[in-house]
Amino acid sequence: MSEPRVVVITGGASGMGHGTGHRFAENGDQIVVADVNSNLGHAVVREIEDKGGRAIFHDLDVSEEESVNDLVAWVESEIGPIDVLVNSAGVLQNPMPITEMSMEEHDRMWDINNRGLYMCCRAVAPHMKGRGRGNIINIASTTSFVAWPLTAYDPGKTSVKMLTEVLAAEMGPKGVRVNAVAPHITATPAIQSRIDAGERDPAKIVAQNALPRMVEVEDVAEAIFFLCSPEAKAITGVTLPVDCGFLVASSYNTYPK
Repeated sequence: MSEPRVVVITGGASGMGHGTGHRFAENGDQIVVADVNSNLGHAVVREIEDKGGRAIFHDLDVSEEESVNDLVAWVESEIGPIDVLVNSAGVLQNPMPITEMSMEEHDRMWDINNRGLYMCCRAVAPHMKGRGRGNIINIASTTSFVAWPLTAYDPGKTSVKMLTEVLAAEMGPKGVRVNAVAPHITATPAIQSRIDAGERDPAKIVAQNALPRMVEVEDVAEAIFFLCSPEAKAITGVTLPVDCGFLVASSYNTYPK
């Protein structure tokens, strides 16, 4: 167990953020669950506390700059120096041609998945750089590497990968590490709702992977925890696939024979 840290998790009320909060809480870290959904956020806090962990909720809308800045200022003054920022807030997209996606939906996705993530990094950067330490973890995707029929989500996650690399180069000399994880389709409640609605086929998802299973939330949480650990002290600027081998299998299995 490492020294306790202050860990801020955007989108911490559900999915990967939820699982990540539990993983860091197991280490004795102070978790700040930051989310637009206060009911779910407070429920996650209670779950962590019931297991003996430390957590607190703070409302956050990553699409609003004032909300982002208020969160960071509050944590720094009331909780303590932010050691880890996990940018897990995000929204999904169903496959569709560019002509069928409204600009409203497109812009909302970029406001949350990209602009929101950017503002969170921007808000914590001066604090971490000033202290000479810190970890930022962004949630990218396997779509950061390959083209899928996701005309807003796919380019957005590609930009997350590049922003991670840019910030790692900028902030590394100040002792701050910036990395990303790139999960494949993960068994989150959001994906399960799409499976239940007939919009995703779990058998087809598993069939695409080298390992015959789906990525679980805990798999992503463990990768994030590792990247923030002393064992990863020489790692920065990477986008780590957590994909059950989807990326290698998708190219291997389409080799022309």
